[in-house]
Amino acid sequence: MTTATTTPATPATPTTPAPHFTAPAHRQLELDRGTLVAVDRAGTGDLAEARLLLPLVPGPAAAHATEVDVAAEALREALEEAAGALAVVRAEARPDRIVVSARCFTGDLAQVCARIGAALGPESLEGSEGPEGPAPGALFGSGRVDRARAAVAARLSAAERHPTVVARGGFLRAVYGTHAYGHTATAARLPGVTGRALAALLAGSPAAARRAVVVGRGPVGGLLDAARPLLPAAPRLAPRPAAAPQDRPAGGTATLVSPGVAQTLIRLGGHVPGRVHPDYPALQVAVLMLGGYFGSRLTAVLREREGLSYAPRAVLDPLGGSAAFTLEADVRSDGAARALVLIDEELERLAAGAFAPAELLGAQNFTVGSMAMACSSRSGLASVFAGTLVSGLSPRWLGGYEERVRALSAADVARAARTYLLEPGLTGVLVAPAPAEGLPPVRPAPGPAPLPLP
Repeated sequence: MTTATTTPATPATPTTPAPHFTAPAHRQLELDRGTLVAVDRAGTGDLAEARLLLPLVPGPAAAHATEVDVAAEALREALEEAAGALAVVRAEARPDRIVVSARCFTGDLAQVCARIGAALGPESLEGSEGPEGPAPGALFGSGRVDRARAAVAARLSAAERHPTVVARGGFLRAVYGTHAYGHTATAARLPGVTGRALAALLAGSPAAARRAVVVGRGPVGGLLDAARPLLPAAPRLAPRPAAAPQDRPAGGTATLVSPGVAQTLIRLGGHVPGRVHPDYPALQVAVLMLGGYFGSRLTAVLREREGLSYAPRAVLDPLGGSAAFTLEADVRSDGAARALVLIDEELERLAAGAFAPAELLGAQNFTVGSMAMACSSRSGLASVFAGTLVSGLSPRWLGGYEERVRALSAADVARAARTYLLEPGLTGVLVAPAPAEGLPPVRPAPGPAPLPLP
């Protein structure tokens, strides 16, 4: 008697569902004093998020970053005085903008926006005419500016000597040269920051360039009405003319010696197109594959295979109409030269298209999933819309986000890596404990400026 046997079926390989992103519906209102966007997002709680983007025109290059930091600190104090009883208010400094953020109950949104708008309005920004020209109003009055300078000085004294800050400053100088974006805030320039300079900084861009975003429980028309005061009328101050464009450096990497630093800090990158450029999606995915998430090439090689760095990364930092590509890796000093070779090899492989379809698909899924995750909360949604607007894009740009990412081919990604990362060559700095064979030429590290006496 023959016993029949059955072969167990091979279980199907589990598949991970592909993430999807659907842009939230919004309504946009164009005013003579800026653009207002509202998003109705129902959810738990009854909170609303607001973002106000104040674009900045770079002034004198060496002083610009210091002025921006003091302006943001003064704004934070003024806005907390005005609306702190009703909202959590912040002011974030960026070289090309100051972002005001507010979180409050939906029922308080109109009052919060009115208070923020009044604090930033012409009456607060402008002052009386004096012998040296218009004196600033309450927003940048002498007492507030003194306190803001002291707060910034305290932060700088705690941070500007740190190797990561030295590395960041050296990287920006390498990428942006003598342009205002190539300078970081320094304590030495704090005494020269005046209320007049800060008022001119805030009035440097036309009011129509301002952008505001509000996210909360609808209806959208009610959100728009509540948020209108966020965009106050334009000040009557004469705008400060923009500094003349400066030539960016031709490239090259240097080593800054900092005895006693525990690791060698690698900061490489370059100046690349921003979100408005049609190649940006391909560039975004190329940078992600290189070092933008845990499954990236730099993580696999520098961390998992070689044990040289714990968390290498590569990111795009939109600034103005363009972006800075930044590659960061803190590596064992005895392996710094080896790390530079490995970074070059991975960049060349990426630019040559030496990657499997699964790697590209994984990066596309991560890109789409990250956007979906960012828009899953009120705060994240407000920040995504704000970042879109500050890049000079319409909120409608979000509507085709997934389609643009999914449509990318391996050739598109390889071409972006070759055109914007490999062929221009990376520039930047290394901060190392001592000169070593295989590292770039040594350049003296800038010493920290002395802090001003109170």
